Amino acid sequence: MKELFSNIGYSFKDSSLVEVALTHKSFSSSNNERLEFLGDALINLYISERLFKTYDGLDEGKLTRFKASMVSRDNLNLMASKLNIGSLIKLGRGEKLEGNSILGNTFEALIGAVFLDSDYSTTQIILDNLFDDDFIGIDEVDELKDPKSQLQEIIQKNYQSLPKYFVKEISNSSIEAKFEATCSVKEANLKSKGEGKTRKRSELEAAATMLQLLKNNES
Repeated sequence: MKELFSNIGYSFKDSSLVEVALTHKSFSSSNNERLEFLGDALINLYISERLFKTYDGLDEGKLTRFKASMVSRDNLNLMASKLNIGSLIKLGRGEKLEGNSILGNTFEALIGAVFLDSDYSTTQIILDNLFDDDFIGIDEVDELKDPKSQLQEIIQKNYQSLPKYFVKEISNSSIEAKFEATCSVKEANLKSKGEGKTRKRSELEAAATMLQLLKNNES
């Protein structure tokens, strides 16, 4: 549980909220469905508010598409995987995590639990950290989903793992920094590189190159 608290950047005052958030309805009648309802509303509010305040140049259609991508079940499942929630979820006999929405639903329940244990401002800070990569994708890659998110989905689906990134600064100029990222997918025996003015930009470029490598391997 300490690892979970570290991953989300928050320690609960009321541990019973975490227990309920991690309990699926197949395990107990005291389950996370109500917290999931609350968390879903909080995440939708957070994404809508941040998109509206940050990107005044986006029209309603693009705002809607970006929001739909960020709150999609696939993306929330990925969020849960990043936090390593899966091993902590209490499931009933015969229930499986694979191929359904349990991970994403539990992530929503956990966010609901954070809100009840603290306040909206604290919840907002946690969501800022968790969704930063999604918003970086809007800043620098005008697509519905940035290359890092696309790559992560593909690798998780095909290899049940995650791509690894190593970033180093290759220019120490006082005027303009430059970074080089190496992306590796061990299971596919592939590596790619990308450069950018920020660490995240270099990772996006490396991920885009890796997507192309994977596509070439398929053809």
